[in-house]
Amino acid sequence: MKEETGMNFLEHAEELRKRIIYSLIPILVFFIPCYIFSKQLFDLLMGPIIRNLPEGSSLIFTRPAEGFLTYLKVSLFFSFFLSVPFILYNAWHFVSPALYKREKRVVIPLVIFGTLFFILGALFCYFVAAPQGLRFLLGEYTTEYVKAFPSIKEALSFLTALMIGFGVVFEFPLIIFILSRLGLVTGEFLAKQRKYALLINAILAAFITPTTDAVSMMFMLIPLFIFYELGIVIARIFGKRKSKEEMAEEDLG
Repeated sequence: MKEETGMNFLEHAEELRKRIIYSLIPILVFFIPCYIFSKQLFDLLMGPIIRNLPEGSSLIFTRPAEGFLTYLKVSLFFSFFLSVPFILYNAWHFVSPALYKREKRVVIPLVIFGTLFFILGALFCYFVAAPQGLRFLLGEYTTEYVKAFPSIKEALSFLTALMIGFGVVFEFPLIIFILSRLGLVTGEFLAKQRKYALLINAILAAFITPTTDAVSMMFMLIPLFIFYELGIVIARIFGKRKSKEEMAEEDLG
């Protein structure tokens, strides 16, 4: 049985504001220990770039405050990473009033799998996609007279954007699950839109991937396409079932 909340627009806006604040609190809490170990975390995060720097190249910074600001961003990135379960939990609480009681029971599995998918996406980027793209971008145009000296600011922005992008892409099955449970999409609808989805996924992969090479784009596009097909299966299995009244109305229409 679904709970009737009777919330108006302002109440929904207030609930959204509250959930955003609750999501920011763990980020701020984790930020302090992350900053204490920011140098070690920076070395860890920059691993794919450092390992693919051509001979004679190195990371640099050119502004006095660039190093300090970069370590702040590293701390913020890892605190956000550690806060993903809390963010997913609050996102679930925001949409839960529209669900039935039995559907709300899956909040713990959703938070667990949502966190797991995000981590898998980031790890896939860290160990597979990013090294391939960096090997091309840093090595293809390096010559005897042209050396790569990427700034730590640009290198960090590149890698974190790529990791978050892959983390979000790997959340696609979870998003389809929620939308199908809400009755907003069905497996049949997704299957009919497959050819359009492929085009949209290609555009999305080109937009999310902060590189110009086809290799990195394909590493983003392939998971998108696989997860779209997986989303069709998920929607068909877990999608909201239509009531007898709704089916009767469709038959009459």
